[in-house]
Amino acid sequence: MSTRKKVLALALSVVAVGAVGGVIAAQSGGGDAPTSVSGGDRAEVVAPEDESLKACVSSWNGSNTNKASVASIATAAQAENPTAYVHVGFSSVFPDRCLITVANPSTMYAQQYVQKSASAWPIAPAWTGSVNDLDGSNLPWNAKMTQDGTIDLP
Repeated sequence: MSTRKKVLALALSVVAVGAVGGVIAAQSGGGDAPTSVSGGDRAEVVAPEDESLKACVSSWNGSNTNKASVASIATAAQAENPTAYVHVGFSSVFPDRCLITVANPSTMYAQQYVQKSASAWPIAPAWTGSVNDLDGSNLPWNAKMTQDGTIDLP
């Protein structure tokens, strides 16, 4: 193969790789979301937010000495299989701090806890009130809380 054909083949390869990367970025919503290739050469998007939410849950489950008390309020007045609905997210006031919103479906009572540090949670909630008074961004329940206060993020 001549040098000119080699250069042309290399250039076409670079363009093809760039096009595949562009398609993956477009399918994943662009941005810097990491991807991995799974079976069938399909790109699977791994959202960085998912890992951050898992870190919030891990911190809550591992270092929150008050979680059983929170659960007793959040699961009160429920007859069978008591569970509380939870939104795991981040505080709009302190975006580097986890925000856990816990709600009891029987009493319509909600509590919000803002993480103090990577391994500390406050005893008192930052906010308490009716589920109806929650900001809409805290209503997509993405987890549940068991009777012992452990958060399960699917």
